[in-house]
Amino acid sequence: MPTRLAFAAVVLAGLNLRMVFASLPPLLERVRADLGLGAGVAGLLTTGPLLCFGGFALLAPRLARRVPIERLLAVCLALTGAGTAVRGLGGTAGLFAGTILAGAAVAIAQTLLPMLVRSRHVQHAGLLTGGYSLALTQGSTIAAATAVPFAHAFGGWPEALASYAVPAVVAVAVWVAAATVERTVVEPRQRLDLHRLHGSWSLAVYFGLQSMAFYACLTWLPTILQAHGWSESGAGWVLAVDNAVQFVPAFIVPVLAGRRRSQTGLLATIVAIGVAGVVGLLIAPGGAVGWVLLIGIAQGSALGLGLILPVLRGGSGAAAGALTAMALSVGYLVAAAGPYLLGVVHDATGGWGVPLAVLAVIVAGELPAGVRATRDWTV
Repeated sequence: MPTRLAFAAVVLAGLNLRMVFASLPPLLERVRADLGLGAGVAGLLTTGPLLCFGGFALLAPRLARRVPIERLLAVCLALTGAGTAVRGLGGTAGLFAGTILAGAAVAIAQTLLPMLVRSRHVQHAGLLTGGYSLALTQGSTIAAATAVPFAHAFGGWPEALASYAVPAVVAVAVWVAAATVERTVVEPRQRLDLHRLHGSWSLAVYFGLQSMAFYACLTWLPTILQAHGWSESGAGWVLAVDNAVQFVPAFIVPVLAGRRRSQTGLLATIVAIGVAGVVGLLIAPGGAVGWVLLIGIAQGSALGLGLILPVLRGGSGAAAGALTAMALSVGYLVAAAGPYLLGVVHDATGGWGVPLAVLAVIVAGELPAGVRATRDWTV
């Protein structure tokens, strides 16, 4: 596949893989009121897909040995669009069913993409990974900024959530075109016992903690801001700002990491910025916009680093795919606890001070977890 077509396809995939989830938080209080959901149950709307991420990620390398990866990605994006549309049925069943279907498809797609980069475009790995992580943050930003206006324009939250299926149609068309160019499988069968490699566990736990912090913040930031006097639309725009500032670091960090043998210094800087942002929001919520800017910079950087590490540590497409599958499988099972945990702590304490303290601890834990993963080694 030509590099330009690959870049366009990867970016379009990235735009859709988070849009389905980032569109819900700005409307979460409206959905909770309409359906009578508690904070803990509402947190499951984010936790459920993360469990899918963990459970289905391991299928991707197996599927890629049998079916060309471009075809798999076209199918995954079609299912993502279908799941997104199902949410438009309204009610608790449609909301959960659509979210879970999209979560399963996203789980496989986001495992396949690093494998594709390492196997087909290793010479442009940093560029394509940067474009992918940039697109993930763009998709989140667009969804967060438009969810509330769409709900007003289309007549309700089910219609607004279903509307995000439209971009998936465009992405499917591009991936179908890509599938006509590449018709070979990525790698022959190869056995890799990564669970015995200490570095792979470091990579997986780091990915889990940065994802836990991201999805906990994605789920509850608008609600936290509304508790401090922000309007529904204002809180949605601040969430959009959180995602918008991730653009540059999400693109630059993979490129910088790809030029270094060790990424430990990058990791320490990212964690320090993230902790400063969360602690600032906890002790001085009046400066929420400034603290959210720091949180967004850290989240975009952590994502970019988490996505490039399996590519850097993997010596082949199969190794990169296996590392990615392990990182996502273990990592998202860890991450799934984040939104639910903060929701339960809020229900128990009645405020958002303790949940924010818990979030700060999660972010700080990324440093010890990721040190081994950022050193110079290769499978």
